[in-house]
Amino acid sequence: MVAFVFPGQGSQYVGMSAKIPESSIKKELFSKASEILGFDLLEICEKGPQELLTSTDITQPALYTVSAIYDLLLKEKGIKPQVVSGHSLGEYSALFSAEVFSFETGLKLVRTRGLLMKSASYEAPGKMLAVIGLDKEKIQKVLDEASKVGVIVNANYNAFDQVVLSGSVEAIAEAQKIAKELGARLVKPLEVSAAFHSPLMEPVVPHMSKAIDEAEFKTPSIPIIQNVTAEPERDVSRIKENLKKQLTGSVNWVDSVLKMDSMGVKDYYEVGPKNVLKGLIERIIKGTTVKLSEEVFNV
Repeated sequence: MVAFVFPGQGSQYVGMSAKIPESSIKKELFSKASEILGFDLLEICEKGPQELLTSTDITQPALYTVSAIYDLLLKEKGIKPQVVSGHSLGEYSALFSAEVFSFETGLKLVRTRGLLMKSASYEAPGKMLAVIGLDKEKIQKVLDEASKVGVIVNANYNAFDQVVLSGSVEAIAEAQKIAKELGARLVKPLEVSAAFHSPLMEPVVPHMSKAIDEAEFKTPSIPIIQNVTAEPERDVSRIKENLKKQLTGSVNWVDSVLKMDSMGVKDYYEVGPKNVLKGLIERIIKGTTVKLSEEVFNV
């Protein structure tokens, strides 16, 4: 059984579009994206600058577009999934792959999502912090102590020993200090511009919910494992509700991967730039090898 998994923010890098083989699909989707967005997305993906590409209103449509192109190229090559899942923003790419909505509909949704999240970051500035090597008790201690100076939550359950914390600038700075004191192997601020999957995104919910409600969704052609439930979903109304909850809720990536494994997935493809999900999945399911879309077309 084959699964396509789609990365979220943090996987973007200047030049990521150059690894995509030249094709009519690449040309068509970047052309459509630039027309809808009102700026040259391919130019930004190719040349940056990094600061612009990292701004969430640009990152989200850029990653969605790159992932969608790889998805179509893999399918054209005869590699097709029986289940899909995406990490945070990647869930929109997964929904495109499962034919829930058109490329254009998905692009407009992630563009709206990015703009709303950017505005929320101005109203309530926040950060995200990856922490590796602490057990659940120590992570809870970090959260308890850091919450004394601001909002902070466990936003991403990425692997058994890796989480991503999300919250106010002050709380994340405190969490970084405490996590180091408790012996974390790695404590690293992420290259994102807001506190995603936290209560600081609450102002985004009404507007994004409206955009999701108004978008045309179809029953997925294959199951999608969604972040908030870590369960295969095929009901359109539930898919929409889960997308709304995802804005402030945690990404349950460990449980999502375990669910795909229990469904019989043997072959995983990370469909998008870099190899972030490969590292996580191979730590969650020992003995698994995740193939990278970048490598499939650059061997």
